[in-house]
Amino acid sequence: MKLFIIGNGFDIGHGLPTGYWDFRTFLDLVYPEFLRSFEEHYDIYPGMSAEAKKKTLWSRFESNLANIDEDTIIDIGTSIELNLESGDVGIEDTLYSHFTDEYQYIEKLAGYLKQWVRSIKIRDCLPRTSIIDKSNRDLFLTFNYTAVLENVYGITPGNIVHIHGSLRDYTHDPVLGHSNKERLQKIRNRIAEAEKIFDEKECSICRVVNDYYNRTFKDTRRYTIYLSHYAEKDISDIIVIGHSLDGIDMPYFSIIDSYTGKNRMWTVYCYDMDEAPAKRQSLIDAGIDSNRIVTVNADDFYDLKDDEAAKRRAFEIKFGF
Repeated sequence: MKLFIIGNGFDIGHGLPTGYWDFRTFLDLVYPEFLRSFEEHYDIYPGMSAEAKKKTLWSRFESNLANIDEDTIIDIGTSIELNLESGDVGIEDTLYSHFTDEYQYIEKLAGYLKQWVRSIKIRDCLPRTSIIDKSNRDLFLTFNYTAVLENVYGITPGNIVHIHGSLRDYTHDPVLGHSNKERLQKIRNRIAEAEKIFDEKECSICRVVNDYYNRTFKDTRRYTIYLSHYAEKDISDIIVIGHSLDGIDMPYFSIIDSYTGKNRMWTVYCYDMDEAPAKRQSLIDAGIDSNRIVTVNADDFYDLKDDEAAKRRAFEIKFGF
């Protein structure tokens, strides 16, 4: 059996609006005030071009979650006057409560993400590849929140791992976040320095920023348990489609290679073959031997480009003939 590793490009390849810019479009339509407040903390303002907004935050949304304008937030926070009778003495808890209320928008983000995923309609989505065949009983590790594999290809849920969750009852809720441990350590150091000089204002706002970083931190170690059963499977080779192969998810690839004996072939489908060298290098950096990596144009994967062929395949998947 094969193991397919599925990234967001797979859903996009099926014509679904599942990019993080699509998430922003959803927020702009449904929660515009939230979006403005959220983007301001990344120095994004309404007058900026779409390309600038994408570059600053949305093109690599999860990785960029940690890139809030930390210094400005702290400077503004320490300049706030609450006009308490005691002055700035003993106000750390009061300020912490104040700033927590001010920056609680992050807690809403996960809820809005679920609403957005729920709004993505896959009812009319057609299969676009014959390489995925439910009769082969292959395994699937997907980073996507949608149920394209289940609903469009008829894959048995037991053969699918939604590593970062989905809306399905048998998975945990969608998870998103950054992996910037350096930012976490930096703000913790700043808290320690503020505590040394009893600067309660800076200490309180830094604690809120620290909470933000923690809430948006995706600790991949929490989810590696879902990969353990691959060690017991007779996986012949591994196919990657629609995944950028960079950043926070790469530890999963190292673990999968280890669980499968460090001797399986990896086939990586690329939408742009100019990206093939970088994808290959990412896997090499993850500990996978270069002679076990093959890069292929994604056009070879999506072999059902014609709607009529795709509809026939959908009929076969649904009725078995």
